[in-house]
Amino acid sequence: MEMNFFWVQVRDLTIASLKSRYRKTFAGFIWVVLNPLLMFGVQSLVFKKFLNLNVPDYYLFLLSGLLPWIFFSQTIQMATPTFVTQAQLLRSFKINPLVILASQVADNFMNFLITFLLILLPFYIESGREIWPLFLLPLALIPLLLGTLGLSISLSTFNVFFRDTNFVMGFIFSLLFFLTPIFYPADYVPEQFRFLIYVNPAVYLLEPFRDLIYNETHKFFISLAKGTGVSLLFCLMALYVWKRKINDFYRKL
Repeated sequence: MEMNFFWVQVRDLTIASLKSRYRKTFAGFIWVVLNPLLMFGVQSLVFKKFLNLNVPDYYLFLLSGLLPWIFFSQTIQMATPTFVTQAQLLRSFKINPLVILASQVADNFMNFLITFLLILLPFYIESGREIWPLFLLPLALIPLLLGTLGLSISLSTFNVFFRDTNFVMGFIFSLLFFLTPIFYPADYVPEQFRFLIYVNPAVYLLEPFRDLIYNETHKFFISLAKGTGVSLLFCLMALYVWKRKINDFYRKL
C-alpha cells in the first residue's frame, strides 16, 4: 500500500511539473527540443564537417548516442543537488525525499522521449532503414531510466553529506563525455586504450540505443543484457546507500 502511494505521489508531482512547464507558453517546449538540437548541430558540424569523420549515416550515428547521453548526464547533474535545494520543503512537510527526486527524473525522462521522437525519427526515416527495430525501443529505455534513477539517488544522498559532490560530478561528466563513444565509434580508439571506454558504466546504458538504431540489430539483446546488469547494479547501490544514510539524513540536511 505504501509503495503504491509512493508512485502515485511521483506520478502526480511529475504531471504537475510538466503542466507548469508547458502551460500557456511554447517557450518551455521549444527549449526542450532546441537544447539537444543545438548540441547535435554543433557536434555534427565539428566532427562531420571540420574533422571529416568517415562514419556512414553519421547524423544518425551521433543522435543514437547523444540523445540518451544528454538525458543521462543532465538528469544526474540536475538531481544530485535536489535534497539540498529542497531541504526546507523536506523539513517542513512529511514527504518521502525520494518522491521529489523520482519525479524530477520522470520529468526529464518525458522531455527526453519528446526530443528523441521529434529529432531522431526524421533522420531515421530518411536513412531508409526498416521501421520495426524502433518498436524495441521501450526495452532500451528501461535500463537507461532505472540506471539514471539509481545513480541519482546515490549521488543526491552523498551530496547531503558531502556538499561538493555536485561540483565533482560536473567535472567527471565533462571527462566522461570524451571517454564515451558518442561522437566516434569505439573501434576508432587504439586497442591498448580501449579499456578506458569499457570501464565507463554509461557506455552500457547507451549501447542498446546505438545497436538498435544504427548497428546490427542482432547485437541489441547482448548490449541490452549488459545495460540491464549495470542499471540493476546502480539500483542496488542506491538501496544500500539510502539505507545506510537515512538515519542521519535529516540531521545533515
